[in-house]
Amino acid sequence: MAVESKLNKPLGPDGGRRRICVVTQAIRRDADIDDTTAPGELARLFAENGDDVTLLWVAGRDAPSTDEAAAHRAEFEAASVKLEVLDRSDQLLPSLTTPESRSAALLHYLERSNHDLVYAPLEGGLAYYTLLAAETAAFAPPPIIVFAHAPEEWVHEADKALMESIEAIAIAYMERYCAEMADRTICASATLRRWMLSKGWKVRKAAVMPMLPLSAGIGRAGAQPAPRRENARELAVFSGARFRDGLTLLCDALDLLAPSAPAGLTVTAFAPFGKIMGEHSGGLLVRRAEKWPFKLKLLPAADLNAKLDYVERHGALAVIPSLAASTGAAVAACIAAGLPFLATNVGANAETWDAETRQPQLAEPEAGQLARSVLAALDEPPRPRRIDMLGRCRQAWLDTRDASPPARKKRRQAPTSPLVSIVMAHRNRPLFLKQAIAAIEAQTYDRLELVLVDDGSDQDEARRLLDALAPTFRQRGWRILRRPHKHLGAARNAGVRAARGELILFVDDDNALFPEAVDHFVRAMAASGADICTAFQLIFYEDFVPADRADGLIQYLPLGGPDALGLIHNVYGDANAMMRRGVFSQIGFLTEEPGYAMHDWEFFARASLAGLKIRPIPKPLYWYRSKPDGMFRTSNWYDNRRPVIETFGSHRFDDARSLYQLAIAQNTARSEIDSARENLRYIPAYRKYLELCDLEPNSDAAVERLAAIASSTGRPDTAAILLERAPAKTGEDAAEEVEWAGGSRSLAYQALKSARLLTSRVSDLPLLLVARDGGGIFLRPHAEGSVAASLDHQFPPFFRRLEATVEVAHADAPAIDFGLALARPDQIIDWQRDTAAQTIVFSGWTTVRDKFARHTLTVALRARRKMPLSIVVAVRFAGMPNGFPTNAFFRKLMLFSD
Repeated sequence: MAVESKLNKPLGPDGGRRRICVVTQAIRRDADIDDTTAPGELARLFAENGDDVTLLWVAGRDAPSTDEAAAHRAEFEAASVKLEVLDRSDQLLPSLTTPESRSAALLHYLERSNHDLVYAPLEGGLAYYTLLAAETAAFAPPPIIVFAHAPEEWVHEADKALMESIEAIAIAYMERYCAEMADRTICASATLRRWMLSKGWKVRKAAVMPMLPLSAGIGRAGAQPAPRRENARELAVFSGARFRDGLTLLCDALDLLAPSAPAGLTVTAFAPFGKIMGEHSGGLLVRRAEKWPFKLKLLPAADLNAKLDYVERHGALAVIPSLAASTGAAVAACIAAGLPFLATNVGANAETWDAETRQPQLAEPEAGQLARSVLAALDEPPRPRRIDMLGRCRQAWLDTRDASPPARKKRRQAPTSPLVSIVMAHRNRPLFLKQAIAAIEAQTYDRLELVLVDDGSDQDEARRLLDALAPTFRQRGWRILRRPHKHLGAARNAGVRAARGELILFVDDDNALFPEAVDHFVRAMAASGADICTAFQLIFYEDFVPADRADGLIQYLPLGGPDALGLIHNVYGDANAMMRRGVFSQIGFLTEEPGYAMHDWEFFARASLAGLKIRPIPKPLYWYRSKPDGMFRTSNWYDNRRPVIETFGSHRFDDARSLYQLAIAQNTARSEIDSARENLRYIPAYRKYLELCDLEPNSDAAVERLAAIASSTGRPDTAAILLERAPAKTGEDAAEEVEWAGGSRSLAYQALKSARLLTSRVSDLPLLLVARDGGGIFLRPHAEGSVAASLDHQFPPFFRRLEATVEVAHADAPAIDFGLALARPDQIIDWQRDTAAQTIVFSGWTTVRDKFARHTLTVALRARRKMPLSIVVAVRFAGMPNGFPTNAFFRKLMLFSD
C-alpha cells in the first residue's frame, strides 16, 4: 500500500498529475517489442499509475490515414492515454520526410506544450534539435529521457550492411548526440551500452534497463495452456525478417535436424515478412522447407505477447536464433512467462538468460550446435521456473519518473556582455542594404558595432547611399571600408581584420536579422561553449522583408555535422553565423578565390576538421532572401565544391569510414549486395521465388504468390493459412480469435462479441447476446419481422466458404427460420425486401422445428474476394409465435479456404 500511495500522489509542478509525453516514431502492433511497441507500452504503464500521459506519434513518410489514426486514438484512450499524431509543423514544409524535419517538428511541438517529462526513443534522433536547443539556450525543455534499443549504426553492423544513404549517416550522428546530451539515457542492455562506449560515445552514466512488454499479464494465454507432454512437437520461431534475427541460421540448423526430426514436428513462424539478402523471408522459409519432412505454418503478424500466448496454448518450444541481440527482450519475456525456450548465446540474449530458470544452456550461433540443442530440447522439454522479471521491470521504469535527472551543464556566462562585431560585405545592392542595416539598428543587444565593407560598388545609387550613411556610422563608432572589387571572401576578411569585437557575426547585405538575433547568438555561444554558432533561417523571395514571420518557412535544417556529410553538402549552417575571434588565428581566414560562392561551407568544414565546436541554433534568427540572381544560384556547381574537396583531402577525420561505406554501397552491384536473391536466378525451379522477391513483402500480391508457391511445393496447409491471414490482433485477442484446423478456421468469442444488431425492434428482453465458452450468438426472433446481426469484416480476404451450426435450444420454442449471408461492410440491408438480392451470397431461410438438434447452413463464394466481408446472421418466426422462450443460437461459425 505504501508503494501504491507513492505512485499515485500528485507530482506535477502545480501540485496536479504529472504530465508525461512519450514520443514514438510508429505504432505497429505487428512488430516485436524491440521495434516500435516500447513507447506505447511505456505510455500505458504511466497512465495506469496515475499520470497524465500523451503518446506523441511523430509520423514521417508513412503518416496514418484519418481512419487509422482514429482507430489507434480510440485504442489508447481506452487505456487513459491521449494519442496525438504529429505529421507537420507550421514552421516547416508540409511533409516530414527527413529525420531533420521530424526532429524539428518535435521541438516546435514541445515549445508549445507544457509537459513535465519527455521520454523519446534514441532511434531516429527525434530529440536532436530539442537537446540542441537546450545546449544553445534557445529553449528550456522539460527533462528529456532517451531510451535506446537499436541505434542506426548498431543495426547496420548487426545486419552486416553498409551505410548506403546519407539519411542513415545523419541519423547515426543525431542518435549519438542524443545519447550523450539527454538528461538521462537508458539502454536496453549492458551489451548495447558497451557497444556505445566502444564507438567512443560519452555514455558512461547511461542506465541499463530491460524493455520487456510492460503491460500486465505477459505470457498469460487467452485460452487454456496445452497439457504437459513428455516431448514437444512444435517449434515457434521468434525471429524477425532481418539478417540479425537469425532466420538463415535456423534454416541451416533445420536442414541438419531434418533426418532425425521427431514425427509430427511443426515449425511455426510469424509475419510480417521482409527481405534477407534480397530474398523474401517467407519465400526463404518455404524454399528451405522443401527439404524438411515436417509441417510449416506461417501465421499472421503478432507482437511478442501474442507469440508467448501461442507457445503456451500449443505446448511449443520457442526458438530465438539471433545472430545479434541488443535487447534480449524475447529471452526475458520467455523467462517472465515461464515458457520453454532455446536461444543463441549472443549479445543481450546471454546477458538476460538466468540459470535459476532451469532452462537449457544457450546455444552458440552455429548450425550444428543449434540443431543438436533443438533436438535435445524437443526430446526433453525444459520445465522452466517462472521468474517475475516483469514486475521488477515495470517498477524500474516507474521509478525513472521520480529520479531527478542530472542537472544540465551550467551555462558559461561571460562576466560582461562581449562586444559583437557585425561584418557585412556589400556590392551594388542599396535597396537590400538599407533593410539589412535597419534590422541591425533594431537589435535588442547593445554592445555591437557594424563593419560595412563595400566591395567596389560602381553604381551611383550604391555610392550615394554609402556617402549618406557615413556620418551616422562615425557617430556610432561603426565603420565603412571602401575597397576595390576583390570578391566576397576578401571583403569579409578585411572586415574581420578591422573589427574590434571578441565575437564576429557575419551578416549578408541581402538578409535581415530578427531584433533578438544578436542576443540569441551571444547567449548560445556562452551556453554551449561553441567556437561557431550558426542558426536556422526563414526564407523569403521578395524585394522587401516580410512584416510577419508567419509568412516564412524553415527550409534549411543544418545539423552541425558529421564531417562525413560535410563533404557532400553543407551540414554546418549558413554564412550568417557568429564565431570567436580566435577561430581565425587557429584555422586562418576565408578563401579569397574570385567568384567562389561557398566560403561559409569551406570555412566551417575547415573549422570542424580542426576540432572546433560548431553548434547550429535550432531557431530562426533572420530572414534569408533567395533570389535567382544571387551568387549561390549563378555560380558553378563544380567550382563551389572543389575547395571543399581540397579541404577534406588535406585532413584525416574519424567520420571518413562512413564515407567509405557510402561510396562502396552505392557503387556495388545490387546483385552482390542481394546475393541470396541473385542466387535464385541460377536455378530454374527457383524462378517463382525470384519473382516473389520483386513484390512488397507484406502486400496482398506477395502473400498470394507465397501461398501459390507453398501449394505448388506440396504444402497446401501452409498455403491455406497464408490465405486466411486476418488483420493482426494482439495479446488476449490474438490468443482467442482464431482456432486453426488445417484449411479451416473457427471464429471464437473475441470475434463473435463484435456482433452488432442490424434490426431495431422494441423488446423487453435483449434480442442479441454473445455467450462465452462455445455458446455462440443468441438472436431472439420478433413478431414484427426478422432480427439480424452483423460481424463486420470477420470474413477475411481470399476465403471461399462459411458454415454456421444452428440450434433451437428450448423445448417449447416455436419453429424458427435461420439465415446466413455475406455482405459488403458498407451494405445496408432492407429486411422487408429480397435478402439475396442485397447481399453477395445468401443461404436462404432454413426452418428448424426440432429442438436441441444442430443443423448446418452454408454459403459459398464463386470467386475469392480480396477485401474482408461482413458475416450476417438472421432469424425469424417460421409461423406465429407461441409466447414461449425462443432460444435461437448460431453455435459455431466456420470459415473455409477451399
